[in-house]
Amino acid sequence: MTFAYGLKYDVTPIFETNRLLLRPLRREDGARIQEVFPRMEIAEYLNASIPWPYPPDGAEQFLDFILPQIESGTRFVWSITLGGELIGLIDLDVEGPFHRGFWLMPEHHRKGYMTEAVTAVNDFAFDLLKMPLMRLGNAVPNAGSRRIKEKSGAVLVEVIPDVPFVSGVFPEEVWDLTAEAWRKSRTAFLSGS
Repeated sequence: MTFAYGLKYDVTPIFETNRLLLRPLRREDGARIQEVFPRMEIAEYLNASIPWPYPPDGAEQFLDFILPQIESGTRFVWSITLGGELIGLIDLDVEGPFHRGFWLMPEHHRKGYMTEAVTAVNDFAFDLLKMPLMRLGNAVPNAGSRRIKEKSGAVLVEVIPDVPFVSGVFPEEVWDLTAEAWRKSRTAFLSGS
């Protein structure tokens, strides 16, 4: 897929942060996803299009759906790994209504891992793909996701009532993050300020 300024990315790049390796999602990740994902505390604020209870072949269905998008170059999905073990996913959907999404195993929350992953993906989106803006969304009760958006410089632009999520129907916040706002917020975001 060719993006602004003629840049072309045919493969999802690998990113190494202070503690994490973000590597392209691969079919072999299915067993680990099937093992760790079917927990309400992971899926509760994800879109209701995710089957719940998560079926025994849920990860396989997910990979069958997402891998063709990755191969077409319209979506980039990274396995967030710590010590070689998958602990979550983060994706960038350049054509989606929302551009970035993620999930992380709850035992790894509040340790700054998602801050590292989001920084790598935001830098890729804004500096390499030259996206001028990312549109982001979250269920109103998802305080952790909201905090990441606020810290990164995103601006709340809309609240949509009655959106179905895995754990119920909630209002959904819609945020815009511009390249300029990200660059201004990046250092403070990484430092946790």
